[in-house]
Amino acid sequence: MRQEFDPDPRSIWDVPMPDSPQGVQPTRFRALVLAAVVGAGVTFLMMLLASAYALTMPDVPWTTPLLMFAGAVAAAVLARVTYLRNHVVRQLQDPVRAVATLAIAKALLIGGSLLTGGYLAFALFSVGHLDAPLPKQRLVIGLVTAGASIALVVAGWALERACRTPKSDEDENPDT
Repeated sequence: MRQEFDPDPRSIWDVPMPDSPQGVQPTRFRALVLAAVVGAGVTFLMMLLASAYALTMPDVPWTTPLLMFAGAVAAAVLARVTYLRNHVVRQLQDPVRAVATLAIAKALLIGGSLLTGGYLAFALFSVGHLDAPLPKQRLVIGLVTAGASIALVVAGWALERACRTPKSDEDENPDT
């Protein structure tokens, strides 16, 4: 069977995009819980392998939770600035900046959840050996770092909420 030559073939760029009335959806709570479970599982397996082969357990320096808290504070400031720009002043935002801000928020949420699960597993792995000083230090640093990871998740949640499109004036006052 012979195909006919089409001098003006239809490009893939000519196909219209399907309309998406919903847009980007907020991150679901179950996705955060799943990320925390995956982080805890991977960390627990690594800790089991390290103890099974008599390898040295990793140490977490005190700078880790400090830097994570600093990142959470920076994300919270970005969330506040984004909220004021979008919902109070209602200033138009550059689309590239808006997408980048939303990507940062999603990364904080998922990454913070992974780290929370991982550092909780790291801390709880040493609960059975609290008679030695090093496992006590691992427990304390692990719990503080898990708290810093939770701060990252909270800051990411606030930033994701700040990225939402504000309701228009017509939506608030339908009678006018």
